[in-house]
Amino acid sequence: MASLDAKCKGLVLRSTDVGDNDKLLTILTDEYGKITVSAKGARSLKSRFMPVSQQFAYGEFTFTARGDFKWLKDATLAESFFSVRRDLPCLALACYVASVTEQLALENQPDRELLRLTLNTLYMLCGDKYPLDHIKAVYEMAAASVGGFTPETDYCGNCGKSEGLSYMDIVGGVCLCRECVKSLFSATEMPVTVMPISPEVLDAVRYVCTPDVKNIFSFKIPQHEAEELSDLSEKYLLAQLDCGFKTLSFYHEVKN
Repeated sequence: MASLDAKCKGLVLRSTDVGDNDKLLTILTDEYGKITVSAKGARSLKSRFMPVSQQFAYGEFTFTARGDFKWLKDATLAESFFSVRRDLPCLALACYVASVTEQLALENQPDRELLRLTLNTLYMLCGDKYPLDHIKAVYEMAAASVGGFTPETDYCGNCGKSEGLSYMDIVGGVCLCRECVKSLFSATEMPVTVMPISPEVLDAVRYVCTPDVKNIFSFKIPQHEAEELSDLSEKYLLAQLDCGFKTLSFYHEVKN
């Protein structure tokens, strides 16, 4: 079987030690989607692959492919996102972002929008303009949207009305009006998957899920609503993906 060389830009989502000196890299690329590449000798301090084999390394990668196997041939580092390592909560959140992106990304299917979102999130984490929970909430809702799980926020998922949207069904991915919630559920039967949503948070969700917004992080809401958005975004993403993340549990352990 003939070998094929390919070049692409990509972000290292995961870096796993293999053997005595090698690394196995999970990379989200612009041209090939999520790929797994073996970096021979990358654990050596003298290796030219060491800088580009770290988690969060972004750059240009040249690899040789033979069948389903890929080997790193050359790489140039463009950004290390080293500042996400400035403290444990920030690093924990960056690892969670990488975990979610890896879960959403598909093998050998380009997803430039997901790559762009992840890069922008890491850039935000490197700065101090926004609180960590704000960055986390925006990323979670945007990642769900990019992954094909955009919530319906314009109409009630039960009656179709656009007025009085006060709840979100995080499993169904729809908003519900107050009247429908009253008719569907009693106060004691309200499922935990139907969450209250304030007008400010509803507007924030709409903004984050709007295609082609230049900076989805650039909005401010009051503290109480910010906490509501944080809780909603996390639970919505987990419900849509139907899975949990150890990196998320660790973030909650260390952030306070």
